[in-house]
Order: sequence, then structure tokens, then C-alpha cells
Amino acid sequence: MCNANFQRERVVPNCCNTVHFDWSRYEGVCCIIIYQMMSAPAEKYWSNIALLRLSAMGFGVSGVYLALDTMLLPVLVLAVASEELKNTFLGVLGFSGLLVAALVQLVVGRLSDRTHSPLGRRIPYLLWGAIFSCVGIAGFGYATRYLGSDNISFAAKATALVGVWLFIQLNFNIAYGPYQALIRDLVPVGRIGVAASFKILMDAAGAVAMIAVSGALIGRYAGPDSIKWLWLTLGVLGVTVVISTAITILTVRSREASSIGKAAAAPSIKSRFHPQLKRFLLSRFLMFTAVFIFPTYGLFFLRDMVGLENPARALGNMILPIGGALALSVYPAGWLSDKVGRKPLVLAGAVGAAVGTIAMLWADTTIEVLIIATAIGISVGVLLSASWALANDLGTAGREAQHMGMVTVATVAGAGVAKIIGPLVDLLNQASPGWGYSGLLISCAVLFLVGALLLMPLKADLRPAVSPEAVP
Repeated sequence: MCNANFQRERVVPNCCNTVHFDWSRYEGVCCIIIYQMMSAPAEKYWSNIALLRLSAMGFGVSGVYLALDTMLLPVLVLAVASEELKNTFLGVLGFSGLLVAALVQLVVGRLSDRTHSPLGRRIPYLLWGAIFSCVGIAGFGYATRYLGSDNISFAAKATALVGVWLFIQLNFNIAYGPYQALIRDLVPVGRIGVAASFKILMDAAGAVAMIAVSGALIGRYAGPDSIKWLWLTLGVLGVTVVISTAITILTVRSREASSIGKAAAAPSIKSRFHPQLKRFLLSRFLMFTAVFIFPTYGLFFLRDMVGLENPARALGNMILPIGGALALSVYPAGWLSDKVGRKPLVLAGAVGAAVGTIAMLWADTTIEVLIIATAIGISVGVLLSASWALANDLGTAGREAQHMGMVTVATVAGAGVAKIIGPLVDLLNQASPGWGYSGLLISCAVLFLVGALLLMPLKADLRPAVSPEAVP
């Protein structure tokens, strides 16, 4: 019996009654026709290229944010803080940025879900965020003269730098919160896994590209005499934000205009969040705490446990193969999650990452660390892709951006915890050399496994009985 009974009653009866034939004789043929008619929009209008365009903004905003955070912010901090306080000041800026991201996305997400405008619910926020982020980026350039003056107090310089940085964070997240709801708004259910994988790929590609480009340019900046290199760096970053945001906005407008999307206008019916959302958020918090731990303390691990003389260079050399392995695993995981569901992929990624972190306890050479870290990268790529697809599955119609803001809070909380457990690692290392790192790696494995197991009872399979791709 065909699984499309509801289509039979709704689409075919008038036709069948007119020509007076027995439906049951032609049921198989009609089911095939209905399936093909329903499948066409998802595949034709949401091709891989279209999904990449939808995620283009992630390339610009994520990439530029990480470039500012890792390449430009430390340079400006050196103009404000003393050698003794530079790491503390940089840490305060980083933590305040995470806090702003969480709070802004929650508030703006709720506002975006309730917005009615000629441009839809999301585009006004994307435009605002992109424009004023560029204003903030330009503010970095103008701030250099102020920060470099010997006649201005530390408090005034610190206030100026914090103000510019938080202004940029505010506007980045005004755009990024509604942007994260676009997959749930517009993409057919059967393509959400692939869309999630492209979103992660664009974020990662933007980070690599923008860090590489800004690093090469800002490296030529050495003070007022070479200020043009600072402005060139900021100009490249600003143009990247504008172009990437424009591509996403044009893609959204074309989908909404052609009614291919699922939710171009805000629904009038208020819905509750998914009943198991809290379970998902706790799971994401635990797993992302584990994800952020090794990047945070990896350099010290290489120096103290593996015994490398130049751990920074070794870690830099590992970024490309590890990042490449992660990127290569993301798309297959997203595609497969559309076929078999999200939870099997999340569990597989978590188990692989847990085994890899435990194996790291016995790594004694750079090659061993690289091999194990690459395997962890593959597992984390699978985990990230399936987890983001699951986050979209759980979204509530009419509250998509607010839902994604809550997912961001769980992610940011995981990153924050990973950054503040350093004192505990130091205490264990003082009790016995290496205990802190061993405890760190074992904790990572436990967090991966517990986070994945928490998802097993969760019911969020929204795929219809006909086919994943059959939802227009």
C-alpha cells in the first residue's frame, strides 16, 4: 500500500470520479507520479550550489570574526596593556565577546521571529548587522591612533578598545542569530542534513581564508609608518562581510519570492519549543565543552607532555591536515544523516572522538599526535554536521531564530567552561606532573559519550514516510 494516502484523497479523487476508473488498479503509478512531483522542488531549487549561497554569510561573518579575534585584537591589546597584563586583558575581551553573543542572539532571535516587514523576518537584521559591523571594523583603524598615544591613560584606552570590540560583537550577532534560522525557515526537511554540512563548511572555510589573508597583511603592519597595511587588512575583512551577506540575502529573497521556502512570513500561531529541547541543549553543552578543550590547551599539552621545543610551530603545522580531515567528513555526514537520521551519526562521531582523546594519553611523538588528532577531527566533523542538522529538526515554526539563539547559548557555555577550567588542570599537574592533562583528556572522552547518550531517547525524526527528498 502506498504511504501517500493523504495525497490520494486530496489530489486524485476528482480526477478519478470524472473518468470513472478503479483507483486501486492505478495506485502504484499515481504514487510514483505524486512522489516525482513532490521531489522536484527540493532537488531542483535547493541544489548544492543553492545551499552554498544560502550559507555564504557564514563564510564572511564567522571568518572575519575569527580573523579579528585571533590576528588583529592581540595586536591592539599590545598597544593598551602591559606585558604582564596582556593575556588577562585579551581573556577578558574574549569572554565578554562570548557573553554578548549569547545574550544578543537570544534577544534578537525573538525579535526576528516576530518581525513583519517587506523584506521578511530575517533580512532587515542581516542588513543591519553587516552594515554596522563594517562601521565597527573601520573603528579599529581609527582607534589605533588613540590607543598609540602616550598622553592617554590606560583606563581610557581600555574603555575605547572594549567599546569598539563589543560594538562589533553586538552587530555581528544581530546578523548571525537570524542567519542561523534560515535553514529551518527555507530548506526542505530532506535537505537539512546537507544544508547543515554546507553551513559548517562555509564557517570553517571563512575562518581559514580570513585568518590566512589577514595574518599575511597585518604582519606587515609595524606602527604608524605602515598604517596602510592595517587599513588594507580591515578593508578586505569589511568587503568580505558585505559580499557574503549580499549573496545570502539575494538567495533568501529569490526563495521567498518563488514560495520555495517553508516560512517566508512569520506564522500567526504561537508554538511551544520542542518538549525535549532541554535534553538536546544539555547534550550540546557537554559535547562542545569537550570539542573546545583541546584547542584551548593543546599547545601546552604538546610542550609539557610530548616534549616539543616549538609547540606553536607544531600546532600550526597540524591545523591544515586536522582541519582538512574535519572538512572532508562534514558533507558525507550531512548527506548520510538525511538518509539514516541524525542520532546514529552523532553517536558515531562522539564514540570516535572519545576513543581518539583516550588514545592521546599514549602519544609520545608529533606524528602520533597528528594521526590521532586527525582521526578526532574526522569524528568531530561528523558530530558537528549531524548535531547542527538535529538542532534544525528541533526548531519550532515561528520561533526559529529564538530556538537557534538557545542553541548558541549552549555552545557558548561549553566554550566558556573549557576556558575556565585551566586552574584545575594546573592544580592536578602540581599534585603530580601530567595528571592535569590526563584528567583533561579522560574528561573529554566522558563528555563526548554522555552528551551522545543523552540524545538517544530524543525523538526528532521529522522525515515523512514517502522519502526524505519528497518534501517541497
